[in-house]
Amino acid sequence: MKQTILHFFKSVYGQMFLWVFVLDVITKQWAAATSVNLEIIPSFFYLSYSRNTGAAWSILAGNQWLLAIISLSVGVVFGYYYLKNYKTFSFFNHLGISLFLSGTWGNFVDRALFPEGVIDFLSFRFGSYFFPTFNVADSALTIGVIILFAASLFEKRAS
Repeated sequence: MKQTILHFFKSVYGQMFLWVFVLDVITKQWAAATSVNLEIIPSFFYLSYSRNTGAAWSILAGNQWLLAIISLSVGVVFGYYYLKNYKTFSFFNHLGISLFLSGTWGNFVDRALFPEGVIDFLSFRFGSYFFPTFNVADSALTIGVIILFAASLFEKRAS
């Protein structure tokens, strides 16, 4: 397992995992330090600092420790499964899992360290509807799940 972990972190997937994780931490700290509130693309894209004590769309709001335990459990179990089966995955599976794990661990850090909630700062507006504010970890996690879903559909058709 130790060799697989070393191989992972030397691979492009491990590097991507680390860079996305670090980008998430840095951007969240910048958003918190500046309390950013900027309109980047008029009436469409905003940088708007906020805290979320829940998961996506504030599900389970106020349950930081429960969500931290869930994030930790998912990160450990999924990470172990990934490393144990590392050599069997396709390019898109590696890509999806690496993004998924970087997002999971990025939000875990906030949940474990900040009782006031996960730092969010990316926001879109569609007409009068504001999409929930999110962060780099949320984006990585979501993109990772989409890639894994698409890969599973493609692999089923290929077999």
